[in-house]
This record gives sequence, structure tokens and C-alpha cells, in this order.
Amino acid sequence: MDRNSQGATEHGVIVVGGGPSGLVVAAELAQAGVDVVVFERRTGVVQSRAGTILPRVLELLDARGWADEIIARAHEILPNPLFRTHMWAGMKPVEWRHLDSRFGYRLVLPQNITEEVLIKRALECGVTIRRGMTVETVRQDDTGVEVTAVDAEGVRRSVRAAYAVGCDGGRSVVREQAGIASTGHPATFTGIVADVRIDNPWAEGRRIVDNDRGWLASFPFGEGVTRFNLVHADRMHADPAEPVTVEEVRTCLREILETDLDFASLHWASRFSDATRIAERFAQGRVLLVGESSRIHYPASGVGMNFCIQDGFNLGWKLAAVVNGHADPSLLDSYDAERRPVAEELLRSVAAQCAVQFAFSPQAVVFKRWFESVVMPVPEVNRRLALELNGLALAYPTAPDAGPLAGRRMPDLELRLPGGTATVGALLRGQHMLVLDLTGDERLRGLAYAAAPVDVVSGVPVRLPEDLRTATTVLVRPDAYVARAWTGGEQEADVRAEIQRWLAHAR
Repeated sequence: MDRNSQGATEHGVIVVGGGPSGLVVAAELAQAGVDVVVFERRTGVVQSRAGTILPRVLELLDARGWADEIIARAHEILPNPLFRTHMWAGMKPVEWRHLDSRFGYRLVLPQNITEEVLIKRALECGVTIRRGMTVETVRQDDTGVEVTAVDAEGVRRSVRAAYAVGCDGGRSVVREQAGIASTGHPATFTGIVADVRIDNPWAEGRRIVDNDRGWLASFPFGEGVTRFNLVHADRMHADPAEPVTVEEVRTCLREILETDLDFASLHWASRFSDATRIAERFAQGRVLLVGESSRIHYPASGVGMNFCIQDGFNLGWKLAAVVNGHADPSLLDSYDAERRPVAEELLRSVAAQCAVQFAFSPQAVVFKRWFESVVMPVPEVNRRLALELNGLALAYPTAPDAGPLAGRRMPDLELRLPGGTATVGALLRGQHMLVLDLTGDERLRGLAYAAAPVDVVSGVPVRLPEDLRTATTVLVRPDAYVARAWTGGEQEADVRAEIQRWLAHAR
């Protein structure tokens, strides 16, 4: 053993990477009682990077009781950080009202603040976070995974766990060490994200400009800072590694906006590109990939972090059920089966958006104005774009007879219960599977689980969505997806059999 090495220790799960997706996975595991440690290479805070949280992720955060704190932190930065519309391919508006969500808005919040809240919640759940840990090797066998990392003092440490989750970004060491190949294409253009030290120049708060000189979107991003995302017609072929300068940003803004903005410095700036890659699979044995470790892409419409967080919620409860002995390891196969098609659909959407958004010929600009004014307002088109941006356009695979909304997002119903009212989001905060008897007749009172993570609730919906109009019982997963729905005639044995299909050791 290296003289700077220490002996292996044991954990239930090692999470490599302490960004938003890694923190969500770790918190989900720890909340379920799993011993989990996070290895994070960074010792300081992340730069602002992502800045948008979309309705579906707010629903998931609410299902763990975290949404209110996230929204409150956003209000500390902006008087109104809630926006009822969004963009697709730089065009607007995509209206969130089509989602029929209690969170009918997107939230503007710098990623470093999002991470602060998630770190706090993860620590409260019992997660151990080790910073300054640079992972070198990941080796697995039939019984577990050993991760070797060098800490900030240069000490090499080997840690063993039942499973390892790679949340370590586009250059993922975990993915490489697991031998998971990826496919894609290199950058064909670059853009700039710049947090400029200037008060928001426009009364409406947000400005989007698209002309033959380029595309730009801006919004206030904290006191005295305005964020600009832009692709300039001439600078879009700059080397992704070239540093962003004040003068370059000033010139790009002047040419796209056709006016001068008075600022002297940048708070933070970086280039981004349309380089695209996706892992051939999201799991290999006892190693699983979440977020950017499994794919990278151009940050179209600012949704990337949202899909990464949804990966974390999908995997977290399943891995916890397996580690805790409530489910067979085969349950983890559903992670790749569900999330990889969603990631593939995201990449198709990104490619389509880039093809339209960054064509700056006069003819292309005419097409974009026509699409924005004639096609986007069509309700079914607008709703489809809203679903796509939230990662909800595809249903997860289910049996043909699984009932209404099976494999789809569970609406956040408000239910009238004997003791008052409760939302589905609030009922999911125990991170359990949820059996909803929508008749309010206590028909399933015989279903009882002393140890398995299952709750049974009987109530009457205050307002039932059309998609569930015929449903009498709904089995809801901990990540707020419908596992199965029945439309009458179901018996306790039917519901119990479906629960045991998910949780093999539910008794």
C-alpha cells in the first residue's frame, strides 16, 4: 500500500460529485437511512452557471419539503423571481399554465444558492460530504465498489461501498473507470454566458433579442448583476477555451442590442458549446451515472440542471430500496430504461433548437418570427413544448393495462381527508410509495406495511384532472410518477401484487 494510503472503510453508497444531482441522490439515500458519503473535488462554491428551476423540479422539491426554502432564497435576490413563461429555441412564450401545476412558473436562482440549500438539506438527512477529494480509480466486483481518491492534503484514501454513483460531470472519471463508452459530436459553435456588473437595464426585467447579428437573452441575476446568454454571429466560432473578455462582451452586446451598455467589469463569464455526448448506458454493474456524467449538450433554454436533478430523484429512492433490502437489485434496471430515453429526447430537442435558434440569415430570422407568432401560440404546440422543456414529453415504460397516466407525472392533487386537506406532494414527503384510494371509502384499509416504505391514504380529490377522471385507486412512486392506476373493481390483492412488483420484500 502507498505510504500515504489509509485502509478501506465501508459505506452503503459513495456518490462522486457534490453538484445538484449528486446532492439530491445523496439526500434521497440518507433520508431512507442509507449510509452515504459524497466525494467532491471542489473546495469552494460553484460559480453561478445554471440559473433556472422549472415547474417539474419545483414539484419534486416540494415532494421533499424543500421548495419553500428554495423559493424564499430566490426572493432574497430578486423582488419577483417567478416567471410564468419560458422560451424554446430562443422564442417565446412557452406558457406554464398548460402544465396545470401548483408551480406554474419557473424560478430564477443562481446555482450556488441552489447548492447551498441542497447541501443544508443533505447534511440534515445525515449525508457525509468530503471536499477536496480527487477520485483516481473506481473498481467493482460482485459484492461492492472501491473508490480511491486523493484528499486536499495529498493523502490517498480507499473507500468501499455497496454501490457508487457518478455525478462528476462531463469529464466523469467514474464513467471512464466503469468502462462505459459514449457517443456524440464535438463543438460546432460556441456562445457566451456573462454575469455583468450592471443593474438590469430594462423595466420588464427580461430581454430577448434575435436578429442577423446574433441571439441574446438577459435577466437580473442578483443585486447589481445582470446575466447575458448570447451567441454572436461572428464570435460563435471562437475557441471554447478562449477566455471571455470585457471588451468582447461589450462588443457583442452593442452589435446585437444596437445600443451601448455602460459597465466596467464582469462578475463571471464562460463559454459554452454544442458539444454533445451521451453514455451508451447509465449503469454498469454496481456503478450508476447521473446528470452530466451521462451526457453533455448545449444548454438550450437553460433546462440542463433540471434534467440532472430529475435523474437524481429517479435513482435515489430505487437505490435506497435496494440497499435497504426492500427491493431486488433488478429494480435498478428501470433507471436506465426510464432516464436514458428521456436524455435522448432531450438531445433531439437541443439539436432542433440549435438548428433554428442560431441560424442568422435574413431568411432564418423571418422563419423564427413566423414560428413565434403563428405556430407557438397554438395551444397543443405550446403544451407540447412545455412538457418537453420539463422532461415530461415521454412516458416511462409500463404494462399496456397499467391504467390512466401510468408512467406519467402524478398531478399534485389536493385531497379532502378526514382530518383536513393535503396535497400529493405533501403526502410524498416520507419518500414512500403512496396508495391513493380516491373514493374516500377506506376500501383498502387492510393494506398495512409495518416496515416497507408504503403509505395508504383514502380521500376525495378537491378537483380531479380529466386524465384521472375514471381512476379509483392510484399507486404513486416516491418520485411522483404514477406506477399504476385502477378504474374500479380492484381488490386489496391486486394493489398488493403491484406494490410487491416494485418492492419485492414488501410484506
